[in-house]
Amino acid sequence: MSKIIKEPKAKNPIITQIELNKLAHEGTKEAIAKIKAYIKSEKDCEKKAYAEMALEECEFLYYQPRNEKEEQDFELCRLINKYKRHIDDLEVETDIIREGLARFKLEQDVHKQVLARNKNRKEAWQYHYMDDFVASDKNRLMEIMDDIAYKKAWVEAAEKMIFSARYKGGMPKRQLSHFCFGDNRYVDDGGCDCCADGSCPDCQEDYDMGDIKDMPY
Repeated sequence: MSKIIKEPKAKNPIITQIELNKLAHEGTKEAIAKIKAYIKSEKDCEKKAYAEMALEECEFLYYQPRNEKEEQDFELCRLINKYKRHIDDLEVETDIIREGLARFKLEQDVHKQVLARNKNRKEAWQYHYMDDFVASDKNRLMEIMDDIAYKKAWVEAAEKMIFSARYKGGMPKRQLSHFCFGDNRYVDDGGCDCCADGSCPDCQEDYDMGDIKDMPY
């Protein structure tokens, strides 16, 4: 019987907080990889939480634009993130509309059965089911699908315009919330929290472009 050889457990690549702090301040791709490896292997919750903070600081330094071209690429990353959020919102809206249309179709089928079984009441009951919303919802669905197609094409074109190696493939969404843009706008994947009264132009733009309309069902 052959003896099963167990592979040695991978050692924690980082031991002390001092080393974590040093890596965090390096702000390099290699430092980010090392911190991520540590987070993956660390079992202690407190140490892992500390490493997460170190990773965020390291990423913050790594993704800071260093010249005019990188500033443009960073802005493209911000806009791509915004458009992707809008696409997600619109896709949710299409799901809602499709569910509503399927429900209307089921109601219509039942309505037809009711009229077929009660022919003497057909004239009086024929208006109990109204499909006024169906045509408008189908039109709205087509509009949204076209909007999604455009935004996806926009994202694809914008991604090809990014030349800086650090920004190719995007960047962590959480990092966008740390940077202030020229028009005093802050961007976060979960929404902008830079104002409490909704007056922030970026908040308003998100609302205008991505808000889900009230459905009649």
